[in-house]
Amino acid sequence: MSKHRKKIGNPTQPKNNVTVGNVVLSDLIYIDLTKYPHWTDTIHLDDFTNCLQNQEQALRHFFFIVDQLIPDIEDYGKDIFNGRADHCHLLREKEAKVAKEIIKEIHGDKVLDGLSELWELGGKTEEIRLIGAFVTSNIHTFYPLFIDHHHLLYPDKHYNSPDYKKFTFTKEKIQSIKPVK
Repeated sequence: MSKHRKKIGNPTQPKNNVTVGNVVLSDLIYIDLTKYPHWTDTIHLDDFTNCLQNQEQALRHFFFIVDQLIPDIEDYGKDIFNGRADHCHLLREKEAKVAKEIIKEIHGDKVLDGLSELWELGGKTEEIRLIGAFVTSNIHTFYPLFIDHHHLLYPDKHYNSPDYKKFTFTKEKIQSIKPVK
C-alpha cells in the first residue's frame, strides 16, 4: 500500500436550486386553474373563436386538456423556457396583441400589466393550446387565461377546420347539459 494518498476531487458543483427527492423545484411547473376562473370561457372576437362545434367536441377537448395537455405541460418543466418543448413558446407581436384583446374581453382590462409576457402552451399532440402567463419564484406558476381550441392564434391550413367560424357551442351550453342519472 502506498503512503501517498490521492486527493479525490468533487466533480459536481453545488446547485442553487432546492430539491425534493430527485426533483429540482425550479424545474417544476404548477398550473393554477383557480386564479382566473373564466379561462374556460368561449368567445367570438374578429377572426378568433374558441367556441366548439358540438357537445362531442367539447367533451373530447376538455377531457384532452385534463387528461393529456396539463400533464404534458407539467412534464416539460424547464424545457419550456429553453425552447426545447414542442408547441410551447412566448407569443410575439401580432399574436400577443390578439391574445391581449381576447383576455381583455374575457377577464376585463385589469388582468395584465404592460410587461406581462403571454405564452402558448401545447401538449405533445393535438391542436389545443392554453394561453396564459407565468409567474416565477421557487417554482414556475402558469395561469391559464383562455383556451385556443382551434389553434387560431397561429393558424395552419392543414390543421384548422375550415368551418370553425360557424361553431356556436359555448361554455354556457356545456354547463346546461343535464347529468345522466
